[in-house]
Amino acid sequence: MSTGARDTLLLEELDTRLRRLVRERVQPGARVALLGEAPELARALEAAGCVVLVAAASEGRGARLLAFAPTHVVLPVDVGEPVLQAREASEAVPDAELLLAIRNAGASAALLDTLLGLAPSRAGASAEALLRELSSLGLEVRHQESIPCRDSTEALAPDTARALRQLLAQLSPTAEADGLLLALGRASSRPPPRQPELLSVVLWAGDAPAASLDETLFSLACQDYRPLELLVVLPPGASLTEPEARMLLERHRRLRDFSFQLIRVPEGGMARGVREARGQYLSFLDASCVVYPAHYAQLVQRLREGSAAWAFARSRWALVRDTAGGRFIAQKKPFPLGDHFELSHLLEHPALLYGLVVDRTRVGALPLEVADPVEAPRADLLPRLASLFEPVFTAGLATWEWRALGAEPLALPAPSLQVLLPLASLEERVARAQARGESTKGLRYQAIDRLNQRLRERFPGAHARVRSLASRVLR
Repeated sequence: MSTGARDTLLLEELDTRLRRLVRERVQPGARVALLGEAPELARALEAAGCVVLVAAASEGRGARLLAFAPTHVVLPVDVGEPVLQAREASEAVPDAELLLAIRNAGASAALLDTLLGLAPSRAGASAEALLRELSSLGLEVRHQESIPCRDSTEALAPDTARALRQLLAQLSPTAEADGLLLALGRASSRPPPRQPELLSVVLWAGDAPAASLDETLFSLACQDYRPLELLVVLPPGASLTEPEARMLLERHRRLRDFSFQLIRVPEGGMARGVREARGQYLSFLDASCVVYPAHYAQLVQRLREGSAAWAFARSRWALVRDTAGGRFIAQKKPFPLGDHFELSHLLEHPALLYGLVVDRTRVGALPLEVADPVEAPRADLLPRLASLFEPVFTAGLATWEWRALGAEPLALPAPSLQVLLPLASLEERVARAQARGESTKGLRYQAIDRLNQRLRERFPGAHARVRSLASRVLR
């Protein structure tokens, strides 16, 4: 199918799904402003008992919208300059809900066609850029649907095309969407400006008892690094109430000052925490963790010294018991990490999410939001970061602990990722693997040589058979 035919089908599907979205979100009796000609949709809305205003682009449209006072504003499919029209509507009627559908100029299939010279670049903005611009207008997404990319060009082998599309999706999750349908409303607050050198820690309180959160907050108050802000996420069903959490925060802030914010939303609290975070540096923590005083200072210093986008540190896992006499650590052991970073570490130990620091100025527009965890981090942020950016791993003494009330957190299924590595990093890993192999081979030789010597001394007749066995083992 030609690129033109695919785009025609996409526009038809966007139009159909936008009309369906409008019908789902608009109730009878609503006042709907259409910022463009859409006769079929206008008739359907009027038949449903809605009051409709068709307001094509013209001078004075903002005043007409203000006088009409719509509950919903609908932008036609493939409208030119959707951000400008969204700005006009949101300024004129800030309480109205905006409904729109767009083609994604940053769709992976469209980008591949353009790179291969099979089609011109798709007009308009990428979905990621559009979402950022709408957010800067003070709008937040209330509902989002995506139309998946259709099969990409036949000019590439299927596996190659799939791998390239997966890589583009790691850089931007919306790259796998050919189009987006959005319902937008006025946000309670605009994203805060980024503050250089500030470290923002998004702390998941979850169902941790007060004693666990108390230990975590004490360890944060004792951090050497400043400036520091905490964004404490209290999900539905959290064991602590907001006043209890605030009391703990105020008490620990007297040890050494830090700013904090309590976040309580029905879902997506971690994502809200990331959006509200003002710091250049970003970290995640769970109320079952404690960080040693030099933890963040050490990681930030390593980032300042080089060009890495993120860093993580060696850690310990501790089993905590609650008894009538108080809490005590029944068992403690290090996470089995070597002296060098390996991608397998992050897949085997998802709790390492809580030992990282990201320099947000070095990851560009890469989304850093993670899912709300339950018993362990339920996100692929760590391997996504590792697949795109080589980290700094501080291989010295452990600088933080995961204090589990139950069993050690289990590894999650490995996500399907394409890994970008500089050639020098790949050569270094191969050299380390070869060195480990040579070391192991040397130990095997030594062990068999000692066994051979002892058998030759004690059982001279068996010497030939031992040499034959050793030759087969060492092949």
